[in-house]
Amino acid sequence: MRRAIAATLLLTLALTDARADPPVPASAYLVPAFQAGDRIDQVFSRTFAIRAPGFEDIVGRTSGTATYRAVESATDRPRLRLDYRYDGRSEGGGMLELRDAGATACLDGACAPQWDASGLIYNPRLWGAPPAALRVGQHWTVDIDSPWELGTPGRQTVTVVALDPLAHRVTLKREGEGDGAYLGDRLQVMLKRGDKNYAVKVQPGRSHWYGYTTFRHGVVTSDELMVERPVTLSSKELGRVEAREREYILLNEMPAE
Repeated sequence: MRRAIAATLLLTLALTDARADPPVPASAYLVPAFQAGDRIDQVFSRTFAIRAPGFEDIVGRTSGTATYRAVESATDRPRLRLDYRYDGRSEGGGMLELRDAGATACLDGACAPQWDASGLIYNPRLWGAPPAALRVGQHWTVDIDSPWELGTPGRQTVTVVALDPLAHRVTLKREGEGDGAYLGDRLQVMLKRGDKNYAVKVQPGRSHWYGYTTFRHGVVTSDELMVERPVTLSSKELGRVEAREREYILLNEMPAE
């Protein structure tokens, strides 16, 4: 009797597995399919800070908004009208075309590799090529070969931490390390103690970055990334000062007006 029950259970499991829905392809989560008239609004901020014992913290912050409007329906080379504003600094925009699956951006015809830490869509320069289908706990590695906005050349691991197949939403964790300078790095800063300022050079140590990003239909809806590293500050007057630096970004999709 027990053998009959066990055989029936195994047959039921086999049939259930055979009837299971096929896995949703990674492209459903990570490749956008813009429709003409689609609008995406984002709000973002970035913070930079150095802490050295005995000195005031060095802190810089910037924030802003961006609006993207799709001018045509496309999955390959989508074209969008971009309007942005950096609070207290500048605003602008232009016609944006995304090429190479998001790895290259062309603004008003001027094209450049995408090395921003975050943005509108999945960027294979930073995230690599995902497996054909995704599952929670899955991971892959990416060799980043160039300095970028919040990191150095180095190796990064991407891990799938959450999936919503019905909404085509995925949350990925990224974590990596590397040596060298960032794209647009601050290699000279002003260090303050009391009422005196000191111009110091920055020698970066090994960077470690980590964060979580959520994509829905290939579009970034939430992104948090932190990078930390030791730095040596030096000048003739101060000699060498050991310090810690961190930078982080926050980006979220927000409702349209």
